[in-house]
Amino acid sequence: SAPMVRMNTLVYATCFADAASSSELSLAYVKLIEQLAVFKGYSAAFCALKLAEEKFPSSTNSQIHLLKMQLLHERALHRGHLRIAQQICDEFGVLSSSVSGVDIELKTEASLRRARTLLAAKQFSQAAAVANSLFTTCYKYNMQVENASVLLLLAEIHRKSDNAVLGLPYALASQSFCKSFNLDLLEASATLTLAELWLALGSNHAKRALSLVYQSLPMILGHGGLELRARSQIVLAKCHLTDPEFSVSEDPCAVLDPLNQAAEDLQVLEYHEMAAEVYYLKAMTYNHLGKEYEREEAAARFKEHVTALENPRDEEDSLVY
Repeated sequence: SAPMVRMNTLVYATCFADAASSSELSLAYVKLIEQLAVFKGYSAAFCALKLAEEKFPSSTNSQIHLLKMQLLHERALHRGHLRIAQQICDEFGVLSSSVSGVDIELKTEASLRRARTLLAAKQFSQAAAVANSLFTTCYKYNMQVENASVLLLLAEIHRKSDNAVLGLPYALASQSFCKSFNLDLLEASATLTLAELWLALGSNHAKRALSLVYQSLPMILGHGGLELRARSQIVLAKCHLTDPEFSVSEDPCAVLDPLNQAAEDLQVLEYHEMAAEVYYLKAMTYNHLGKEYEREEAAARFKEHVTALENPRDEEDSLVY
């Protein structure tokens, strides 16, 4: 679990710093910074990264450099700076050996990030092609965790390309992989994706989707990071709004509370696409409630995030930290 990772890493970095090698200690810093990015956002993670770069200037540069690229790529995707994200993907490709069967983990990560970048650019067929090729590689080298992640990515690609029916088998297969290998948090994410796919099939499936969301929430809220928690809150709100038997006027908090929580988490992550969806749903909810001022305020925030996505400015800032 994430709390155990943080605790064990902190204990190691605190109690065994004098006896540990530079490589081992830098790895502990890398793990802590990864946790910071997931749970506290990029500002905290990049502050810690600067300290790590000062402490390990050259001897273990590869671990720190790889972490820096991972964080920069994630932030660029969230900001909608796709040119920068693709540039970083190309750098990942350069880092790995051209020899077949060597640096498989690095090559896998490079392909996974490339597929996610193509998905963010709405190049669905190209993203699916990269993901399918990657799944073959992961299966060949018996990379089970990566298999589950790639299957989940394929489900997401089909959902976003309005082919929810085609996405269901991938999400179910990912869920099955996760159960087999006790990947609890990834299984919760797969269950959440299943809920999104059922929602995409129409309002008749809203209750089924809501049941899946409730099934995944304990694990996500207990161990998930900012992005996964925000996503679960958005899906929860959408389940209520899609359900024809649900009345917003009778229980507005069931929709607005999760959306407000999601908005807070996404502000920390600077995730424009998901934030735009949050404010769109808030504007729609306030419209149902007849609250014009709140509706216009939410609509203005929605427009801000959409504009930031469609007309990205200062993209080079995504390389600065």
